[in-house]
Order: sequence, then C-alpha cells, then structure tokens
Amino acid sequence: MLQISGLSKPYLGVSAVPLLDHLAVLKGLLDPRERAEQVEALLQLTNLSAVRWRPVSTYSGGMKQRFGIAQALLGRPRLIVVDEPTAGLDPGERNRFHNVLSEIAENVVVILSTHIVVDVSDLCSRMAVLINGRIELQGSPSARIDRLRGRVWRKTVPKSAVAGYRAGHSVISTRLFAGETRIHVLADDRPDAGFDAIDPDLEDVYFAALTSDRGGTEARSC
Repeated sequence: MLQISGLSKPYLGVSAVPLLDHLAVLKGLLDPRERAEQVEALLQLTNLSAVRWRPVSTYSGGMKQRFGIAQALLGRPRLIVVDEPTAGLDPGERNRFHNVLSEIAENVVVILSTHIVVDVSDLCSRMAVLINGRIELQGSPSARIDRLRGRVWRKTVPKSAVAGYRAGHSVISTRLFAGETRIHVLADDRPDAGFDAIDPDLEDVYFAALTSDRGGTEARSC
C-alpha cells in the first residue's frame, strides 16, 4: 500500500508524473493516452503542476495530501473517502485543500471522516456524528445548529466552581480562558444568574451529542 505521508523505499525519489502513471496502471488504466490525460488533469486540479517533477517524498504535508487526492481520483471514481485530510496542515495549506475538496465535490461524492469541526462546517452539506459505531445524529450542519438555538448558555466561573455546575447542570463543554473557566450549558431556560445565551456553533452540536451519549457527563475539558 502506498503511504503518501511516508513513502516506502521503492518510491523515494520518484516524481509526481511517473508515480501517478504507475498508480494508474495498478488501477487498470492501460491506455497510455488516457493515463497521460488523467495525470495532467489531476495535477492541474490539485495545484501540483508546478512541482510535477519534484520527488513526492520532498513535498510538504499539504502537498502530499493533495497528491493523495490526485491518486485517489485516478480512474474517475464516483465516491472517495477522505480521512482526517487537514490534520497537521497550516492555515494556508488547509485553505488550499478545502478549495480542492470543494471543486472535487461538484462531480464526486466525498465522504469526509474527521474530528476537525471547522472542516465539517466549511465543506459538508450533510453530516453525521458516530459514537461507538452508532449514528448519534445526522442532518445538515445548519439544521443541527438551529436545533440548539436558545438552548446554549455560557458563563465564566472560577475553576473551583466547575464541579458544582457539573453536578447541577448539563455542562457540555469547558474551556480555560485567562485563568478562569468558560462553561457551556445546555438548557431550555437560563440556568442561573450570570449565564448569557449564545449563538451555538457546530462544536456545541458535537459536544452536546457526546454529552447525551455519556448520560450527561461532560464531553470535553481543556
């Protein structure tokens, strides 16, 4: 199996064009002209044309991710599964990769497997949260956010007070901020004085699902 992030020895020093051509043959594309056309089109699509003759092993992490997309699209599949595509990428490379995936999704079904919520928010028209192999929730990101509107409350409390709030409220997440702790609580009405209603986001959707699955136990503390 070809590992794009760490190429095995037989592929060290091989540039993108011959490597994609070789992978195309392995996928059953035996017509040289068809292979050349697909390789050229995919290098253009993934913005790798300028580095086509550089060894793939010298590519940056983001370039290797885009090369992985190029090889996945050889043979014109109708569906691809992309696992954690932007993990470890800097903001600029992540933006370039988002653009590539968005363009691909115009013609190919892309299933994105990721824990990075911003990727789901930016790229996906449909989402599902899987917990222990079971679909906990599904729908469009905007619809899932709308279901939490008016029900997510935030308060900044001393760290020593967090345990008490966990005991008495449905705390879905906590986050340290300037030496104190911001808690998000899921409730139909204001939990108590000092809580502010906030516009929920996809992280709140995700953590609310995890909290529900764990029987009210907070999903995150950071």
